[in-house]
Amino acid sequence: MHKWLEYLFPRSCYGCDKPGAYLCFECKKELFPHPELCPFCHKESKNFKTCSSCRFEGSNFLDGLVVGFSYKTLLKKLILKLKFHHKSDIAGFLAERGALLTQLNQDLTLAMQKDQLFISFVPSHRYRKYFQKGYNQSELLAKELATQLEMPRVPCFKKVKATTSQVKLTRSERLKNLNAAFVFLPSAISLLPQNATLLIVDDVTTTGATLNELAKRAKSSRPDLHIWGLVLARHTG
Repeated sequence: MHKWLEYLFPRSCYGCDKPGAYLCFECKKELFPHPELCPFCHKESKNFKTCSSCRFEGSNFLDGLVVGFSYKTLLKKLILKLKFHHKSDIAGFLAERGALLTQLNQDLTLAMQKDQLFISFVPSHRYRKYFQKGYNQSELLAKELATQLEMPRVPCFKKVKATTSQVKLTRSERLKNLNAAFVFLPSAISLLPQNATLLIVDDVTTTGATLNELAKRAKSSRPDLHIWGLVLARHTG
């Protein structure tokens, strides 16, 4: 089916319109890798791990947050096409970037080698998923990533409260907005093995508050879990 679609509607580069791929070789060079930083204090931290200082803060639950690129130019254009223009076929291409990021991370690679890596996603509220967009882009990315890495995908969370966009909110407003918005599914509690690594996938992050809230929900039921986030880009305002 995909080959017929590609024949009828051939891919072209979103950067220069050259046929063949969503980003041609030359335009891929314009993607700017994000530096390895702690997800909370944003200081340099190898492998994007939560630094030793932030690890012991009671409100920090993520063990690390892998960020692929800066949210600029071509990558931003691709993500917006996926997110708001029903270009769901872009998910596979973007997931290739996510797979490479995962394989380059020592902690996540070790979890894969032990068959201890499980992939999940940031859930959408039912109204937004089915009536506004028709799909959840984070779920699509997670599905493609799990296929490419040959790792299991596990729906772990449910969004039970509609929230407003986090982009322009202050930190306190973000926390209030996310309060009681998610639940950790009982099926995930029993499905994930002891000391498993759970990788939560999303397209873009700003402060990481949503991913940290999901990690909080998971660890409240399963404190043994190692919770990581993976996003394609960080929005810096």
